[in-house]
Formats: sequence, structure tokens, C-alpha cells
Amino acid sequence: MGLRGALALVGVLVVFAVALNAYDRGRIRDRVRRLFEGRFAAPEAPDEAPSPPEPPPWSERRVLHAAPEAADEEPESDEEPFGAIDFLVFLPGETPVVRDAALGIYKQNEYVIDKPHRLYGRRVGARAWRNLAKDREDARYELLALALQLADRAGPVSEADLNAITQIGLKLADALDRPPRFNMSFEEGLERAQALDKFCSAFDVIASIHVVADSVPVFRGPAIERAAQEVHMEFGARNIFHRKSGESDGRPNLYSLANQFHPGSFDPLRLDSLQTQGLTLFMSVPCTPDPVATFTDMVRDARVIARRLGGKLQDADRRVLTEAGLRAITKQIASIAERMAHQGITPGTLNAMRLFPP
Repeated sequence: MGLRGALALVGVLVVFAVALNAYDRGRIRDRVRRLFEGRFAAPEAPDEAPSPPEPPPWSERRVLHAAPEAADEEPESDEEPFGAIDFLVFLPGETPVVRDAALGIYKQNEYVIDKPHRLYGRRVGARAWRNLAKDREDARYELLALALQLADRAGPVSEADLNAITQIGLKLADALDRPPRFNMSFEEGLERAQALDKFCSAFDVIASIHVVADSVPVFRGPAIERAAQEVHMEFGARNIFHRKSGESDGRPNLYSLANQFHPGSFDPLRLDSLQTQGLTLFMSVPCTPDPVATFTDMVRDARVIARRLGGKLQDADRRVLTEAGLRAITKQIASIAERMAHQGITPGTLNAMRLFPP
């Protein structure tokens, strides 16, 4: 190979080397670019959206569950006029009454009554009573009942209250062409109202247990929340924790957990920084079904909370709660339940919850 051929070969090799070097540099540059783009660019959307974060444990949530029902059926109402605690004006008739025809007259006149009152109706061909204020607009009734609760925490009804509800009943009777029928006389109503007032005063009782700091100086918010969750209590109404009844019939909570010190509630926005020296578990004896069993469960949960937080149990008088003290409280609760049932109002029933609203 001559000199010219050798120089040509060298030139080809140089060009090839330069091209290869440029290719390598470009490949490296592309790899670096892809690396940085992968690090800083937004990731591609996944095939499925990620699950939303769980709401905070103190948020109140209501979950709807589908239940198969016949298309033309509705759940039975849990409301009805109770003769045991109500003064009633019945309005029977042969011609069905449309809801708004009766409800309109009632709404125009009810403002004169301070005590709890309702207008009920029994639909055509049905047995359950409905509260007209909550019923559907196209409902039709064969029987109406105007009810005035004879007593509440504010005291018994007066003769003026009975007269006012009677006047509304007479207006309904006249407008709807229905004869009024009363479940008791004025005298009987006033006598029953006085008896119910004494009943409310005697049995409006709260059973409580204090959990106070013992082996630790204070209870902290996050620890309180964990302890409450361990005993299946949920944060809810009035910004305190509640043990639910497990029933879907509108019954109140079985018992609740509050801050022993003012204001008694827990601020959900400041729970992480909360400190308190005491908690209180409490239950309404007349509003709780089987109050003895419920109190037993509340004591069990109080012990769990005290153990988890480093506390001790005290009674309502801030004394150490002993087994003898627990037996004494349980005996009192059993006596209240028995005496209430003897007078026709069992703890935890709708009658009891109307007389002792939470």
C-alpha cells in the first residue's frame, strides 16, 4: 500500500473515531436527560386512582348501606302517640285526609304551645303512625291524632297548655269535618302531668366514672384518642367520644367520654396539644336499654382507658372507686330501672327518651 493509500485509511479511521465519540456523547447526554426528566417530571397517572386519605378519627361520618326493599314499601315509623305521656285529641273520619290539608292548619296555630307536641296520622290501610311533619307530601290518612307531651324537664303542662292544644284540635275537627275524641279529661291530664313531673325529677339520673391521672402528670390528646378507639368509642356530637348503641332506630349513645375539666369537650383542631388531668365517662340511666349491663360495660372500658393512660378510677365524689362502690352504684341503677318499669316507662324506650332527651 502506497503512502496515499495509508493516508486515506488513517483519514477514514479518524472520521470513524470522531463519529463514534459524538454518538457516545449523545447517548450519554440522552441518558442523563432522561434520568433528570424522570426525577423531576410529574409521574404518569396510574391505571387506578389512589385511595383518598382517611378522614381524621374525630370526623363524624354517616355511611349509607343499600338494603333490598320492595319498591312500594317504606320502613315502619318509630313514632306514635303514647297515651302514657301524652294528652291526645283523636280525629277519626270516613274520608281520607291529605297531609298538607291537616298540617297547614296545625302549623298556623302550634306557636302558642311551648311543650313538645306533634300531629300524627295513620295512613289508609296501614297500622303504623306517622309524624305528619316528617311524612311525604302525598300521604293520606284515615285517622289523625294531635298529641301534647304532659311533662318534660321544664315541668308539667298547665291548664292553659291543655286548652291551647284542645283549641287546635277543634279547629282541625271543624276544617276537616271530623269529630274530636279525647283520651282523658282536663282534670285527668293535669293529674297525670303532675305525676310525670315527679317521675322526671326522680329518675333523671346520670351514672359517671372519673379517670384521673395517677402514674403520669397529665393525659395527652393523642393518647386519649387511641385509648377511646381501643374501646370502640367514636368522636362525635358535642366534641366528645361516644360508645354507639349499634342500633339504627335513633336511640342515643350508650355512654360518652368527656374532658373532666372546662369546657368538657375536646377541640379536634388542638387534640395533638391537649393536656388534661382527668376524663369522665357517663351514661343516662333512664335513656339506656338494660342500664345495669351498660354500666358494667362502661366500667370495663373505664378500666381499659385508665390502664392505657396511667390513670385511676374515682366515683362522682372524687373518691377512689372500689368494688364495694361499684356494687352500690349498680344496685341503685337496678332499683331505678325496676321502679321505672313498674310505672310503665322502661329505660331506653321511646317514652323514656322523650321524657329524658339527651
